[in-house]
Amino acid sequence: MRLTKAEEVLVTGLSKYSVNKYTVTNFCKELKINRVAFYKKYRNICDLFTSVLALQTRRTLRVIGSENMDRMFYRMLAKIQENKIFYANLNRIAQDPAEFCRVLSKEYAYAIEMYMRPRGAFSVRKVEMVANGVYAIIFNWVLNECKADIRDIYQSVHLLLYHIEKNVKKQS
Repeated sequence: MRLTKAEEVLVTGLSKYSVNKYTVTNFCKELKINRVAFYKKYRNICDLFTSVLALQTRRTLRVIGSENMDRMFYRMLAKIQENKIFYANLNRIAQDPAEFCRVLSKEYAYAIEMYMRPRGAFSVRKVEMVANGVYAIIFNWVLNECKADIRDIYQSVHLLLYHIEKNVKKQS
């Protein structure tokens, strides 16, 4: 997967070491654009963060071949663990963590719906609830610098995803 230039600059800038501040000026300087160009595309620095996270989440949670939903989410967990400094920095310096929750929960729900759609009927409300639960698990894992074993986090996510898939199995 090829990263956009904005993603590349942000990931590179926030993956090296722990930071407590990252500004529009830092980003514009690294991307070699002026602030006017930045504000034409983004409302603020948090909007940039959420845009990049949403794009990366959407790419990671695409169904590849005949893989199951558990495998999609495990791939995402592995990606987060691989670049935990980046994700921890985003959570630490975000000015609007509620926006992360709204955007990422929506991305998780969308991925689950896209997976479930060809497999039969499902409850959209249940998908939203599971997506919010998955977000909470991953958010807390990142907040704790991914110290918990990825298998434990995966197991927690799996237990939530199971509730979506078990209804389809009954209908078959």
